Amino acid sequence: MMRKYLLPLSFIVVIVISIVIVVNPFQTATLEEDPISQKWDDIDQEEVLMEVGNEYVEVVDLREVELYKEGHISGAINIPYEEFQDRYNELNQEKRIILICHTGRMGVESADFLVEKGFDKVANFGGGMAVWDGPLSTE
Repeated sequence: MMRKYLLPLSFIVVIVISIVIVVNPFQTATLEEDPISQKWDDIDQEEVLMEVGNEYVEVVDLREVELYKEGHISGAINIPYEEFQDRYNELNQEKRIILICHTGRMGVESADFLVEKGFDKVANFGGGMAVWDGPLSTE
């Protein structure tokens, strides 16, 4: 009796797996084509280091004040993530804004927020301070 259902059941399992494999890339492509996220750059440490000190760039550290004081990228200003939506107007919209946080997640959310507010020169350091191995300042 069980053998009677084994072949149809196997067929259904194969179809379901095939659908998941075929549909999943389309879902990923849809997420990657998010119009807001495409309006800011995801940059690496080398690019951050090249931009530090540029008068047309503002580096914003989104971490908590205590972590910022322990060590941050030279020249970065501290606007903690929890305060960012209330304080973003402190940023110069004419400058390129580079966002840095713990791992990059808060930077992504803050970059999306800035784009929604009309900023058009926004970048996020993917990986955040968790992957940063460049020089740090405590000043």
